[in-house]
Amino acid sequence: MSVFAYPSTVIRGAERPLLEAGVDLMARASRALAQFSTDVLRERRGQIFGARVCVLAGPGNNAGDALFAAAALARRGAHVTVVTLFDHTHDEGLAAARRAGASVIGFPSPQGTADSSAEAAAGGPPDEAGACLRTDILRELSRSDLVLDGILGIGGRPGLPEHIASLIRDWRHSTSTSSETSRTTRTTSTPTVIAVDVPSDLSPDAAGADDRIHADHTVTFGGLKTELIDPRVTAFTGTVHLVDIGLELDENQATAEVVDTDDLNADFPRPQPQGHKYSRGVVGVLAGSEEYPGAGVLTTTSAVNCGVGMVRSLGSQMVAEYVIGLHAEVVTASGRMNAVVMGPGNPEDEHVHARVDELADTNVPVVLDAGALDMVGRAESVKGTWLAERPVVLTPHAGELARLLSRLLGEIITSSRINADPIGWAQRAAHSSGCIVLLKGHQTVIAAPDGFCVLPEAGPASLATAGSGDVLAGIIGALVATVHAKNQQEPPLPERELAHTVGLGVLVHNAAGRRAVNAGALVDAVAEVAGELILGGSLIE
Repeated sequence: MSVFAYPSTVIRGAERPLLEAGVDLMARASRALAQFSTDVLRERRGQIFGARVCVLAGPGNNAGDALFAAAALARRGAHVTVVTLFDHTHDEGLAAARRAGASVIGFPSPQGTADSSAEAAAGGPPDEAGACLRTDILRELSRSDLVLDGILGIGGRPGLPEHIASLIRDWRHSTSTSSETSRTTRTTSTPTVIAVDVPSDLSPDAAGADDRIHADHTVTFGGLKTELIDPRVTAFTGTVHLVDIGLELDENQATAEVVDTDDLNADFPRPQPQGHKYSRGVVGVLAGSEEYPGAGVLTTTSAVNCGVGMVRSLGSQMVAEYVIGLHAEVVTASGRMNAVVMGPGNPEDEHVHARVDELADTNVPVVLDAGALDMVGRAESVKGTWLAERPVVLTPHAGELARLLSRLLGEIITSSRINADPIGWAQRAAHSSGCIVLLKGHQTVIAAPDGFCVLPEAGPASLATAGSGDVLAGIIGALVATVHAKNQQEPPLPERELAHTVGLGVLVHNAAGRRAVNAGALVDAVAEVAGELILGGSLIE
């Protein structure tokens, strides 16, 4: 089900009343971390007894979580080594680890600071003893089954002290070497790395990546942190696991929503017992042209197959004939509509102008794709202000968004810049245009004008095929029409709810993509997915 992401300040604010009431949140977090670590070790080696665990401990509470969890593992027979990387750490956690039998290696910077010139020159404590400590730590890391990253939490300043950064760099180099050896010898020699709450020095910046922890798993507590959902940090977080420790979080303070198949099963708009074709929604599709008739067929077919009450073909007669040859239920006459899809296959201007005139005095939502994106931000283009009267969903890929933003912002924006920060640019486009922006890509991002994002789980690689975007546009149009028909007597659908509905469309597209390898098969798979959701009650994955 939906998982909401929050700024770390919101999560800390939710922790405060519980801590003031005496609730031991660290005990809850460390127990969950110990259990997760136990599961990892059992999967890795079959048992806990005899496992080697190394804790990289910093000065804060995430070190306390790691140390208390390590103490629990030590009591179950694991060999635990704690490496303290600053001149102090979480005292109670360290004491608990010692009582459980953990050994401790201290490796602080020479003066207990992050900017020692001697340290910067030598990459660690500048004496022979420091070099020996470094060797001992690297050996301990290399032979560990599990490493817990408890160096810095979300409140840490960007950048690690040089003695820590250089240690991680050397460890990563030795790990990559041992990984190559293990592939040759078919043995497992690299440890599983778990980041506690967040990976230390988490940043989407690729610079200095070798100096930072690359976790296999991140176990985060209380609420999903906004920093963890950025697609650019996946290499550092690994798989993110959320642990509930009893915080009361207000979803209105969330910055994003992560949706998956469970949300699709719960929220897909299904027909009601007393419903009829109009109550199920009517979507108009203006797609395809004499040059690209197939886009009209794909977009219209996907809308038909998604379970909407009626589909109107609004484009050229030629495209309509192709469509009706496949779907006799499609209507070509004008009439009431609850949403309109425009743009796939670059329909001719005459049809675009006619549809804009038809929609001018309505609040019917529109989904703009491909060529129709050029209407955004052009006041001189076919009554450019008409878009301000209704909910609008834009569905660009990176290249299309780059062109749109270049026009809106008056500067050159490239697709490579878009791909380097998909969330940030989707948010900027939504804010600048006042529209819901669906940025297509490996990780689809849906941004609302207020900055809120919906992040559907990633789809399969099979969706990277010609016509896939046309299918997606039809799905989204159908779902928006269905939801708008249900709510048309209510106030306009809130932007966040509309973004959620668009996210459901992406999930339908993803599910169909797992059953097809080309767009022609994809539209048939949409019917399968919608049929399972409507008739069977849930999606069979």
